[in-house]
Amino acid sequence: MLADDRPGNQSNRIKACKLPLLVVMTMGNVAVVSTEWVHKHINDKDLRILDVREDPYAYFAGHLPNAVHMVDETLRCPSVGVPVQYLPLQYCADQLMRAGVNDNLKILVYSDGMEVLGATMVCYVLDRLSVQEILFMDGGWTEYSKHYPTTLEYPCYEPDTLTVKNNEAIKATLKDIEESPKVPNRILVDARPAKSFRGEVKLWPRNGHIPGAVNIFWRTLTDPSNTHRLKPIEELAAIYENAGVTKDKEIIVYCGTSREASIEYVILKYVLGYPKVRLYEGSWTEYSAHLDLESARAA
Repeated sequence: MLADDRPGNQSNRIKACKLPLLVVMTMGNVAVVSTEWVHKHINDKDLRILDVREDPYAYFAGHLPNAVHMVDETLRCPSVGVPVQYLPLQYCADQLMRAGVNDNLKILVYSDGMEVLGATMVCYVLDRLSVQEILFMDGGWTEYSKHYPTTLEYPCYEPDTLTVKNNEAIKATLKDIEESPKVPNRILVDARPAKSFRGEVKLWPRNGHIPGAVNIFWRTLTDPSNTHRLKPIEELAAIYENAGVTKDKEIIVYCGTSREASIEYVILKYVLGYPKVRLYEGSWTEYSAHLDLESARAA
Protein backbone atom coordinates (compact mmCIF):
# COMPACT_ATOMS: atom_id res chain seq x y z
CA MET A 1 0.00 0.00 0.00
CA LEU A 2 1.10 3.54 -0.53
CA ALA A 3 2.97 4.90 2.49
CA ASP A 4 2.67 8.63 3.02
CA ASP A 5 2.73 11.13 5.87
CA ARG A 6 0.30 13.72 4.59
CA PRO A 7 -3.40 13.01 5.20
CA GLY A 8 -5.47 15.13 2.86
CA ASN A 9 -2.83 15.20 0.10
CA GLN A 10 -5.08 14.43 -2.83
CA SER A 11 -2.22 14.30 -5.36
CA ASN A 12 -1.45 10.73 -4.25
CA ARG A 13 -3.37 7.70 -5.36
CA ILE A 14 -3.72 4.20 -3.96
CA LYS A 15 -1.08 1.70 -5.06
CA ALA A 16 -0.83 -1.95 -4.10
CA CYS A 17 2.56 -2.85 -2.60
CA LYS A 18 4.11 -4.45 0.46
CA LEU A 19 5.15 -1.26 2.26
CA PRO A 20 3.99 -0.64 5.85
CA LEU A 21 0.78 1.35 5.88
CA LEU A 22 1.15 4.93 7.05
CA VAL A 23 -1.73 6.48 5.17
CA VAL A 24 -3.87 5.10 2.40
CA MET A 25 -4.44 8.18 0.29
CA THR A 26 -7.95 8.55 -1.06
CA MET A 27 -9.95 10.88 -3.21
CA GLY A 28 -12.47 11.74 -0.50
CA ASN A 29 -13.03 12.46 3.16
CA VAL A 30 -11.78 9.25 4.81
CA ALA A 31 -8.16 8.08 5.04
CA VAL A 32 -6.84 4.90 6.64
CA VAL A 33 -3.84 5.60 8.87
CA SER A 34 -1.42 3.30 10.66
CA THR A 35 -0.74 3.16 14.38
CA GLU A 36 2.75 4.47 13.54
CA TRP A 37 1.25 7.57 11.94
CA VAL A 38 -1.09 8.07 14.91
CA HIS A 39 1.76 7.84 17.42
CA LYS A 40 3.71 10.42 15.45
CA HIS A 41 0.77 12.85 15.38
CA ILE A 42 -0.85 11.99 18.73
CA ASN A 43 -0.38 15.52 20.14
CA ASP A 44 -1.39 17.48 17.04
CA LYS A 45 -3.64 20.32 18.15
CA ASP A 46 -5.95 19.91 15.18
CA LEU A 47 -6.51 16.18 15.79
CA ARG A 48 -9.44 14.87 17.84
CA ILE A 49 -9.38 11.16 18.75
CA LEU A 50 -12.55 9.14 19.36
CA ASP A 51 -12.31 5.82 21.19
CA VAL A 52 -15.61 4.11 20.31
CA ARG A 53 -15.12 0.80 22.13
CA GLU A 54 -18.45 -0.33 23.56
CA ASP A 55 -17.23 -1.08 27.08
CA PRO A 56 -16.33 2.10 29.03
CA TYR A 57 -14.26 -0.03 31.42
CA ALA A 58 -11.97 -0.91 28.53
CA TYR A 59 -11.42 2.82 28.06
CA PHE A 60 -10.90 3.33 31.81
CA ALA A 61 -8.21 0.62 31.80
CA GLY A 62 -6.25 2.38 29.08
CA HIS A 63 -6.66 4.39 25.89
CA LEU A 64 -4.73 6.49 23.40
CA PRO A 65 -3.42 9.80 24.76
CA ASN A 66 -5.97 12.59 24.16
CA ALA A 67 -8.71 10.10 23.20
CA VAL A 68 -12.34 10.77 24.18
CA HIS A 69 -14.65 7.82 24.83
CA MET A 70 -17.84 7.83 22.78
CA VAL A 71 -19.88 4.68 22.17
CA ASP A 72 -20.98 4.45 18.54
CA GLU A 73 -24.51 3.36 19.50
CA THR A 74 -25.21 6.82 20.96
CA LEU A 75 -25.77 7.83 17.33
CA ARG A 76 -28.75 5.49 16.81
CA CYS A 77 -32.22 4.87 18.23
CA PRO A 78 -35.62 3.51 17.10
CA SER A 79 -37.40 5.26 14.25
CA VAL A 80 -41.14 4.64 13.81
CA GLY A 81 -40.60 1.41 15.74
CA VAL A 82 -37.70 0.18 13.61
CA PRO A 83 -34.69 -0.44 15.90
CA VAL A 84 -31.15 0.96 15.58
CA GLN A 85 -31.79 3.66 13.00
CA TYR A 86 -29.53 6.69 12.73
CA LEU A 87 -30.50 9.73 14.76
CA PRO A 88 -31.24 12.92 12.81
CA LEU A 89 -27.97 14.59 11.86
CA GLN A 90 -28.41 17.48 14.28
CA TYR A 91 -28.62 15.02 17.18
CA CYS A 92 -25.53 13.21 15.90
CA ALA A 93 -23.70 16.51 15.68
CA ASP A 94 -24.75 17.40 19.24
CA GLN A 95 -23.34 14.12 20.55
CA LEU A 96 -20.09 14.57 18.63
CA MET A 97 -19.69 18.14 19.85
CA ARG A 98 -19.89 16.86 23.44
CA ALA A 99 -16.90 14.69 22.54
CA GLY A 100 -14.97 17.74 21.39
CA VAL A 101 -15.54 17.41 17.65
CA ASN A 102 -15.78 20.72 15.77
CA ASP A 103 -15.47 22.22 12.30
CA ASN A 104 -11.73 22.87 12.50
CA LEU A 105 -10.40 19.41 13.35
CA LYS A 106 -9.28 16.16 11.81
CA ILE A 107 -11.19 13.31 13.48
CA LEU A 108 -9.47 10.00 14.18
CA VAL A 109 -11.64 7.00 15.07
CA TYR A 110 -10.59 3.66 16.52
CA SER A 111 -11.99 0.68 18.40
CA ASP A 112 -10.81 -2.89 18.97
CA GLY A 113 -11.27 -6.26 17.27
CA MET A 114 -14.82 -6.98 16.13
CA GLU A 115 -15.84 -3.52 17.30
CA VAL A 116 -14.11 -2.18 14.21
CA LEU A 117 -17.68 -1.95 12.87
CA GLY A 118 -18.42 0.78 15.40
CA ALA A 119 -15.39 2.71 14.17
CA THR A 120 -16.40 2.52 10.52
CA MET A 121 -19.99 3.38 11.42
CA VAL A 122 -18.81 6.57 13.15
CA CYS A 123 -16.68 7.33 10.07
CA TYR A 124 -19.83 7.02 7.98
CA VAL A 125 -21.81 9.36 10.25
CA LEU A 126 -18.98 11.90 10.10
CA ASP A 127 -19.06 11.58 6.32
CA ARG A 128 -22.83 12.20 6.34
CA LEU A 129 -22.08 15.37 8.30
CA SER A 130 -19.56 16.38 5.60
CA VAL A 131 -16.57 16.38 7.95
CA GLN A 132 -13.64 16.87 5.59
CA GLU A 133 -10.81 14.94 7.28
CA ILE A 134 -11.79 11.60 8.83
CA LEU A 135 -9.10 9.13 9.82
CA PHE A 136 -9.59 5.42 10.54
CA MET A 137 -6.77 3.80 12.55
CA ASP A 138 -5.85 0.48 10.94
CA GLY A 139 -5.01 -2.15 13.55
CA GLY A 140 -7.08 -0.49 16.28
CA TRP A 141 -6.41 -0.55 20.01
CA THR A 142 -4.73 -3.96 20.01
CA GLU A 143 -2.09 -2.92 17.50
CA TYR A 144 -1.45 0.52 19.04
CA SER A 145 -1.20 -0.68 22.63
CA LYS A 146 1.40 -3.31 21.70
CA HIS A 147 3.90 -0.69 20.54
CA TYR A 148 3.14 2.72 22.03
CA PRO A 149 2.39 4.30 25.42
CA THR A 150 -1.25 4.58 26.50
CA THR A 151 -2.87 6.57 29.29
CA LEU A 152 -5.58 6.58 31.96
CA GLU A 153 -6.13 10.35 31.81
CA TYR A 154 -9.31 11.91 30.41
CA PRO A 155 -8.80 14.88 28.09
CA CYS A 156 -11.00 17.94 28.63
CA TYR A 157 -12.49 19.59 25.55
CA GLU A 158 -15.17 22.25 25.62
CA PRO A 159 -18.01 21.80 23.10
CA ASP A 160 -17.56 23.88 19.98
CA THR A 161 -19.43 24.31 16.70
CA LEU A 162 -19.92 21.36 14.38
CA THR A 163 -21.91 22.57 11.41
CA VAL A 164 -24.51 20.15 10.05
CA LYS A 165 -24.03 19.73 6.31
CA ASN A 166 -26.17 16.89 5.06
CA ASN A 167 -24.15 14.73 2.66
CA GLU A 168 -27.28 12.90 1.55
CA ALA A 169 -25.70 11.62 -1.66
CA ILE A 170 -24.00 8.76 0.24
CA LYS A 171 -27.25 7.50 1.78
CA ALA A 172 -29.59 4.94 0.20
CA THR A 173 -33.21 4.70 1.30
CA LEU A 174 -35.86 1.99 1.22
CA LYS A 175 -37.26 3.66 -1.92
CA ASP A 176 -33.87 3.33 -3.62
CA ILE A 177 -33.83 -0.38 -2.77
CA GLU A 178 -37.34 -0.90 -4.10
CA GLU A 179 -36.36 0.78 -7.38
CA SER A 180 -33.11 -1.14 -7.77
CA PRO A 181 -34.41 -3.91 -10.10
CA LYS A 182 -35.26 -1.20 -12.63
CA VAL A 183 -31.90 0.61 -12.36
CA PRO A 184 -29.28 -0.58 -14.88
CA ASN A 185 -25.78 -1.28 -13.60
CA ARG A 186 -26.68 -1.11 -9.90
CA ILE A 187 -25.59 -3.89 -7.56
CA LEU A 188 -26.48 -4.53 -3.90
CA VAL A 189 -23.83 -5.95 -1.59
CA ASP A 190 -24.92 -7.78 1.58
CA ALA A 191 -22.14 -7.69 4.21
CA ARG A 192 -23.63 -10.29 6.59
CA PRO A 193 -22.39 -13.85 7.21
CA ALA A 194 -23.45 -16.39 4.58
CA LYS A 195 -25.96 -18.09 6.91
CA SER A 196 -27.79 -14.80 7.47
CA PHE A 197 -27.75 -14.10 3.74
CA ARG A 198 -29.19 -17.53 3.01
CA GLY A 199 -31.96 -17.06 5.56
CA GLU A 200 -30.75 -19.75 7.94
CA VAL A 201 -30.44 -17.37 10.90
CA LYS A 202 -33.80 -16.53 12.43
CA LEU A 203 -33.50 -12.99 13.81
CA TRP A 204 -35.79 -10.69 11.87
CA PRO A 205 -39.48 -10.64 10.94
CA ARG A 206 -38.35 -12.37 7.75
CA ASN A 207 -35.03 -14.01 7.01
CA GLY A 208 -33.06 -14.03 3.79
CA HIS A 209 -31.77 -11.19 1.65
CA ILE A 210 -32.82 -8.50 -0.79
CA PRO A 211 -33.42 -10.10 -4.21
CA GLY A 212 -30.47 -9.69 -6.56
CA ALA A 213 -27.92 -8.91 -3.82
CA VAL A 214 -24.49 -10.52 -3.71
CA ASN A 215 -22.99 -11.66 -0.43
CA ILE A 216 -19.51 -10.48 0.60
CA PHE A 217 -19.07 -11.18 4.31
CA TRP A 218 -17.21 -8.28 5.88
CA ARG A 219 -14.85 -10.59 7.84
CA THR A 220 -13.31 -11.76 4.56
CA LEU A 221 -11.95 -8.21 4.17
CA THR A 222 -9.97 -8.12 7.41
CA ASP A 223 -6.89 -9.80 8.85
CA PRO A 224 -7.96 -13.07 10.57
CA SER A 225 -5.63 -12.33 13.50
CA ASN A 226 -6.95 -8.77 14.00
CA THR A 227 -10.34 -7.84 12.58
CA HIS A 228 -9.49 -4.15 13.06
CA ARG A 229 -6.82 -4.45 10.35
CA LEU A 230 -7.78 -4.41 6.67
CA LYS A 231 -6.32 -6.86 4.20
CA PRO A 232 -3.88 -5.52 1.57
CA ILE A 233 -5.46 -3.49 -1.19
CA GLU A 234 -4.78 -6.04 -3.92
CA GLU A 235 -6.63 -8.70 -1.91
CA LEU A 236 -9.57 -6.41 -1.22
CA ALA A 237 -9.84 -5.50 -4.89
CA ALA A 238 -9.79 -9.16 -5.93
CA ILE A 239 -12.57 -10.12 -3.50
CA TYR A 240 -14.94 -7.56 -4.97
CA GLU A 241 -13.99 -8.05 -8.60
CA ASN A 242 -14.38 -11.83 -8.33
CA ALA A 243 -17.93 -11.24 -7.07
CA GLY A 244 -18.73 -8.98 -10.02
CA VAL A 245 -18.63 -5.81 -7.92
CA THR A 246 -16.70 -3.58 -10.30
CA LYS A 247 -16.01 0.15 -10.50
CA ASP A 248 -18.31 0.69 -13.47
CA LYS A 249 -21.32 -0.17 -11.29
CA GLU A 250 -23.31 1.81 -8.75
CA ILE A 251 -22.93 0.02 -5.41
CA ILE A 252 -25.34 0.00 -2.47
CA VAL A 253 -24.09 -1.82 0.63
CA TYR A 254 -26.32 -3.13 3.42
CA CYS A 255 -26.30 -5.69 6.23
CA GLY A 256 -28.44 -6.30 9.33
CA THR A 257 -28.25 -2.86 10.95
CA SER A 258 -25.75 -1.04 8.64
CA ARG A 259 -22.72 -1.49 10.96
CA GLU A 260 -21.28 -4.37 8.92
CA ALA A 261 -22.06 -2.48 5.74
CA SER A 262 -20.19 0.58 7.02
CA ILE A 263 -16.81 -1.16 6.78
CA GLU A 264 -17.56 -2.14 3.19
CA TYR A 265 -18.66 1.42 2.46
CA VAL A 266 -15.30 2.74 3.71
CA ILE A 267 -13.32 0.10 1.82
CA LEU A 268 -15.15 0.47 -1.48
CA LYS A 269 -15.37 4.27 -1.52
CA TYR A 270 -12.22 5.39 0.24
CA VAL A 271 -9.71 2.54 0.03
CA LEU A 272 -10.48 1.11 -3.41
CA GLY A 273 -11.80 4.35 -4.90
CA TYR A 274 -15.13 3.13 -6.27
CA PRO A 275 -16.87 6.25 -7.65
CA LYS A 276 -20.50 5.37 -6.82
CA VAL A 277 -21.06 3.86 -3.37
CA ARG A 278 -23.97 4.37 -0.97
CA LEU A 279 -25.02 2.78 2.30
CA TYR A 280 -28.60 1.62 2.90
CA GLU A 281 -29.01 2.91 6.44
CA GLY A 282 -32.17 0.96 7.27
CA SER A 283 -30.59 -2.28 6.03
CA TRP A 284 -32.27 -5.66 6.55
CA THR A 285 -33.78 -4.55 9.89
CA GLU A 286 -35.97 -2.08 8.04
CA TYR A 287 -36.47 -4.03 4.81
CA SER A 288 -37.55 -7.27 6.52
CA ALA A 289 -40.24 -5.43 8.49
CA HIS A 290 -42.02 -4.53 5.23
CA LEU A 291 -43.86 -7.79 4.63
CA ASP A 292 -45.08 -6.65 1.23
CA LEU A 293 -41.53 -6.50 -0.16
CA GLU A 294 -40.03 -9.53 -1.84
CA SER A 295 -37.25 -11.41 -0.06
CA ALA A 296 -34.95 -14.16 -1.28
CA ARG A 297 -33.11 -17.14 0.15
CA ALA A 298 -30.01 -18.70 -1.33
CA ALA A 299 -29.72 -22.43 -1.87
